[in-house]
Amino acid sequence: MYWFLLFLGVVAVWLLVLALLARKLWGQTKALTRELAAASSKLQEAQSRPRSPA
Repeated sequence: MYWFLLFLGVVAVWLLVLALLARKLWGQTKALTRELAAASSKLQEAQSRPRSPA
């Protein structure tokens, strides 16, 4: 019985660690997606502007 409870405790800790890592990774992914969208819109805006002859 003791080993089973210990095993459950270890599994619970691992699940908590994995959840925290997934949450951190999700936040980084959302931030990167936001940056890529902003850069893409800036690029499209720059490409749509008429160039002035040099």
